[in-house]
Amino acid sequence: MTSPSQRVLRATIAVASVALAALTTLTAPGGSLVLALVLVALTPFVVLDPASRLGTLLLAGHAVNWLDSVPVPVETGDWLPVLAAAVLLATIHLAAALSSAFPAAADVPGATVRRWARRSAVVLGLSLPVWLLLVTQSAAATEGDALLTYAALAAVGLLAFGFWQAGTRSGRAAPPTSTTPSPRR
Repeated sequence: MTSPSQRVLRATIAVASVALAALTTLTAPGGSLVLALVLVALTPFVVLDPASRLGTLLLAGHAVNWLDSVPVPVETGDWLPVLAAAVLLATIHLAAALSSAFPAAADVPGATVRRWARRSAVVLGLSLPVWLLLVTQSAAATEGDALLTYAALAAVGLLAFGFWQAGTRSGRAAPPTSTTPSPRR
C-alpha cells in the first residue's frame, strides 16, 4: 500500500512523462511516434517502482527521443519548448528520486518536500540564464565557435565555485585561537 504523498509523487512522474512524450511528438516535425508510445508504455513500470533502473531508462529515452526528433531551434520562440522539456525531465527525475528516498507506505514529510521544492527552484532558476544565453546566441548568430565560448564560461564558473567552496571550508575549519597561555604542569 502506498501513502497519499507517494501517490502524488508517482502521479507526477506519470503526468510529466506523458506530457514530455506529447510535447516531443507535437514539437518535432518528423518525430518518432513509436518511441513516444514506448516511453508512455514504460512509464507505469517506473511509477510502480521509481527506484528501479527503469527510471534511468525512461529519462534517457525521453532525452534521446527529444534530441533525435526535435531540430535545434533557430528563432527565439522555438526555444520555449526546449525549456518546457527540460522542466519536465527535471520533474520526472525529482519526483522519482524523492519517491525512492522513502518506503512506499511512508508519508513523505512536508519539511522534506519543501526543502526539495526550494532546491529544485534554485536549480531551475540557475538554469534560466543558461537558457537565455542560448536564446540570445541563436538570435545573434555570431561568427566563431560557440562551444568553446560555453566551455570557457563553464570553466570560469566552476573555478569561481571552487574558490568559493575553498574559502567557506577554510573559514569553518580554522580552530579558534586563544591569546591566553596554557598553564604548565
